[in-house]
Amino acid sequence: MPIKKASPHASTETSTVSTMPLYRQLAQTLQQTMESGKLGPNTALPTERDLALTYNVSRDTVRKAIRLLEEQGVLYSDHGRGTFTAPEAVRQMSRSLGSFTEDTLKRGGTPGQKILLMENVAASMAISSLLQIEQQVPLLRIKRLRLMNGAPVGLQDSYLKLPPGAKLERKELERAGSLYRILIDKFGIDPSESLESVGAVAAVADDVTLLDVSLGTPLLVCERVMLSDRRDPIEYCEMKYVPSYRYKTRISK
Repeated sequence: MPIKKASPHASTETSTVSTMPLYRQLAQTLQQTMESGKLGPNTALPTERDLALTYNVSRDTVRKAIRLLEEQGVLYSDHGRGTFTAPEAVRQMSRSLGSFTEDTLKRGGTPGQKILLMENVAASMAISSLLQIEQQVPLLRIKRLRLMNGAPVGLQDSYLKLPPGAKLERKELERAGSLYRILIDKFGIDPSESLESVGAVAAVADDVTLLDVSLGTPLLVCERVMLSDRRDPIEYCEMKYVPSYRYKTRISK
């Protein structure tokens, strides 16, 4: 579990696992408890007080974790009755943001990647507008071929805004696999929400070579602007997926 009970002598809430905010660690723990079957669908959640005592956190941390899971559709509130777990089908469609690595593991597959390009570039007019920065601000571009069980399923071309002076080495990404995990653990950047547009494009010559598809094959294309928990745009990514890949997203008004 990401959340561990703290020592009774501890004076503040701390985490020895990662720099992920404590309420998000608690939300992750609660979601894992649901997925393990210990909390079935439409089951009432323990009270805020009980959860705070169980995980040795403040009630404010509990409230933030519950609010996050409600926003993601994992929990729902019934006025006057309490907070309940959503049915599994709803939870599966409600993960608003997750890494390719985590999603592949949840599908029972083995994730993989091949880093095609990793370089510092200047922000173009279009990308600077999306990331709310000035043109020519340095960004880290990472282009990767994503694999599932050894087979190519997608191309991801990311433009990442890192904190001033921060560096990410190729070997770190190769070792970790998940870019979002590095952002959390190394830089304290918590990917929280994304703005996406989804469409289709015909495969071009590069796609044919990398994705092992025929020229003109329809590919699912998704453009994403990823926001931190402070709603700061930190990544623009264009993703292309082969027709057999099932991409899940949640649309809310």
